[in-house]
Amino acid sequence: MINILSSNKDLNKILNLFFIVFFGFYLRIFISRYGHNFDYEMWVLNLDLYNNDKSIYNYGRYNYGPIWIWLLSFLDKINLQFISDLDFLRFKIIIFLSIVDFFIFILLFKKYNLKIASFFFLNPISIFITGYHNQFDNFAILIALYAFINFEQNQLILRNYKSLFCLFLLGLSLCTKHIMFLFPLWLAIGQKKFLDKIIVILIPYTIFLFSFVPYLNDINGILTNVFFYQSYNNAPIWNLIVPRAINDYIGKFILFTSTIIILGFYFRKNNINYKFLMYLICVVIFSSGIYNQYLAIPLVSIAILWNNYFLIYTLLTIFLFLGDGDALNINFFDFDWNLKFTRLVYHPILLFLLFGFLRINDKKNILLIKLKKLLKIVVFEIKNQFNLKN
Repeated sequence: MINILSSNKDLNKILNLFFIVFFGFYLRIFISRYGHNFDYEMWVLNLDLYNNDKSIYNYGRYNYGPIWIWLLSFLDKINLQFISDLDFLRFKIIIFLSIVDFFIFILLFKKYNLKIASFFFLNPISIFITGYHNQFDNFAILIALYAFINFEQNQLILRNYKSLFCLFLLGLSLCTKHIMFLFPLWLAIGQKKFLDKIIVILIPYTIFLFSFVPYLNDINGILTNVFFYQSYNNAPIWNLIVPRAINDYIGKFILFTSTIIILGFYFRKNNINYKFLMYLICVVIFSSGIYNQYLAIPLVSIAILWNNYFLIYTLLTIFLFLGDGDALNINFFDFDWNLKFTRLVYHPILLFLLFGFLRINDKKNILLIKLKKLLKIVVFEIKNQFNLKN
């Protein structure tokens, strides 16, 4: 009898797992029916340049390491004659990115539980970004997550091949998309020996730099459009908490990078897995430039460290995606949604992400109380700008 009950429980777990995975894939493909944004058009254009041996870096619309264009080229070579090339390419991209999300789901399931894994895989933000935006941030995050998800110590043991392999994977993550570009510094801050600090910094950054060797003829384009490239300089959090004069004098990018490095010292004694989770949140909160797709970067951390503020962050981001035509092409609301409204909505979204971050790390809630007062000002400003009623 006990064996029968046990087998029934195992069967239920398998069925639940299958349903979640199937439903997650289905939703990603379904949402793609609403179209795509400008990013996909850039993938097609860059792929055409690459296939014709032209520079993807001098054009100025490719701002990453080469792994993504190599992958696009590989996917492009997978053909079925009865499907048009362009439609099929997008379908292949969506399937690949859904598989990336699936592997993140598996890692979270193995490390934590089905609930946490499902919070990530079925999160509407993740579905929107993969199915509609076709952005590959999660590909870079998957590589880094695989490297650090099981690191419970606060520093790498560099005499251990596992630590060196993790640094190699971090380098590959940077070559894919440089979301983790300041994380080597966080790791180095946690190392006790000076030589170890140098090695921790050197390995991932060297791998990243070497990935550009085949494209040295495009060095000016690489410097301009990768290393010195700055995305949309809207910096919602910095506009809220720092006077404009300081923003203009110091620069938002410097404020962003210096803050992330300082936070690396704050988290230096935490284990590496926790540092990784905090980094994904901090790099979005304090970013000098926010686009819609960046809002998916902290989803792994949010799923693991879930609290009510992260719930509101998720709901507000869904609200943004439903209204912003560039985000999902649904235009769900009656009023005329424009770029100005998108910029305003970023403020409460990132404030609630900050609230969730502080709920975890600010035990006395001192900053949380002050920021809640700031949120009231933001809401009042939104109502004034767009005459929204309660």
